[in-house]
Amino acid sequence: QQPKATLASSTEPSPQRQMAEDEGLRRRGAPNESSERASRASSPKTTAQRAVAYKPDIRVRLTVLRDWWSVFRSRYMDSVFWITCFALACQFAVVTYRNVGPVQPEVETPKAYAKAAGKAVEEAAKAAAALRVGDAALACLNYPGGWMWPLAVAALVTYLLRRKSTVYLLDFSLFEPPEEWKKSQAELVQLMNNIGRSMKSYEEPDLEFMAKVLGNSGTGDATAWPPGILQCEDPTKQQDQTMVAARHEAETVICSTLQRLFESTGLKPKQVDFLIINCSLFSPTPSLCAMASNRFGLRSNCRTFNLSGQGCSASLLSVDLAAELLQNNPCSLAVVVSTELITQSLYHGHEKAFLLQNTLFRCGGAAVALTNKASLIGRAKYRLRHLVRTQITDDESYSAVFQCEDGSGATGVRLSKKIVEVAGNAMKVNLTQLGPLVLPLSEQLRVVWSLLRRSPKRYLPSFKAAIDHFCIHAGGRAVLDGIEKNLKLDPDDMLPSRTVLRERGNTSSSSIWYELRYIEEHANIRRGHKVMQLGFGSGFKCNSAVWSRCR
Repeated sequence: QQPKATLASSTEPSPQRQMAEDEGLRRRGAPNESSERASRASSPKTTAQRAVAYKPDIRVRLTVLRDWWSVFRSRYMDSVFWITCFALACQFAVVTYRNVGPVQPEVETPKAYAKAAGKAVEEAAKAAAALRVGDAALACLNYPGGWMWPLAVAALVTYLLRRKSTVYLLDFSLFEPPEEWKKSQAELVQLMNNIGRSMKSYEEPDLEFMAKVLGNSGTGDATAWPPGILQCEDPTKQQDQTMVAARHEAETVICSTLQRLFESTGLKPKQVDFLIINCSLFSPTPSLCAMASNRFGLRSNCRTFNLSGQGCSASLLSVDLAAELLQNNPCSLAVVVSTELITQSLYHGHEKAFLLQNTLFRCGGAAVALTNKASLIGRAKYRLRHLVRTQITDDESYSAVFQCEDGSGATGVRLSKKIVEVAGNAMKVNLTQLGPLVLPLSEQLRVVWSLLRRSPKRYLPSFKAAIDHFCIHAGGRAVLDGIEKNLKLDPDDMLPSRTVLRERGNTSSSSIWYELRYIEEHANIRRGHKVMQLGFGSGFKCNSAVWSRCR
């Protein structure tokens, strides 16, 4: 066996020889074992690492081009169509004028010109009666210097590109809580004190912290809480967190809001084609849509969607889903219900990041009727112009609003200290996408000029140049202060949001509809005015919508 060992050792390449071969392969561009091992070691192994390391290059450029084309089509295609039609009409008028021919007066006096004009009109009428206008149309197509064919093709193409099923907001209704649901800040502090004693959850520092946050939250003395929590006004009773209590709150809010909507619009429940209900924290089985369908007897082929976990921006997300459904199903009616049910959402721990939710969220709800039916468009209040959705995916944004257990096992929603910063970043990304769709050309040129100058302080466009009224989600006083500063808004622009926060608290996704109702009742909103709704939600999401008043 010695010769075999010697032979094996002699066939193994020496280190110098192996290095020389690797160097030769490297120069020729051929792969070798060492380079393959290095590439495998440096390549990401997990799905998350591969996703972060992925650089699509050409796809990014194509996405940018697609975004620019989408903006051009949404913003300027109507203008191109009407300009083309105007040029086509001018060319047609010129050829028709040359075909009919002008009549010159024999004597240049006002009466002679009037007589000549009357004669020209008479001849034009005779030409139209003799189909000479039709002959002129054929002549203008063959006119040597005319632009009829290109203009006709351009008008047809722009007409086809601008065709889009428009979505209209027929009307909306709001949940008005019973008087026994409304409590003042002093009553809420006492309520939390009773809950802490009966359920042995809150200690004195926790109660002091909640009282301090409640006093600085911007909420007033008539905000609504559900009966399952309010029964703790009796110190001998504990909070009712059962499914029965949660379903009672759901039926009271959702069904009463839908009933108001059907009564105000005159619609029948059988007319509804799509029903969308969004509620982030409470998602029972059967669903909330099934509950509403059973209560109002909706059609068996009515398509329902129950959305959860979307946070305070869920209402515009639901409107976007309804708009997509309507655009693909002409002559339909969609109803969107936005609410947040808090019977089972109260936190019973000691961490301050979780205790914030106990002082902000309140009962509320809104039902919105959207349609593209020709028979209902004349009754519509608003037309949906643009809707932009933004999802921020970094870790800090993802964990800014997070439902989990604390160190002791108590479940709640944790609010990050950087939530104002996260919301500002999401809003910046969202408005960067919305700006080209709504801002006037002068504001856009100023932004481009500041970018070309590479100024350290870039120009911030004013959305007040394009928007007449603002509905900013009433998430809290600090959030509203930051938005007012960043968007350069006046106190009057923020008045609907601050008023809703004071009178109703943070009603989650339905707050923007309470603000729109405030604008209708207290602001001088007229036909053609544009209203912008801006909502923030967990994930982290920022959604915006622009409506134009129809009547």
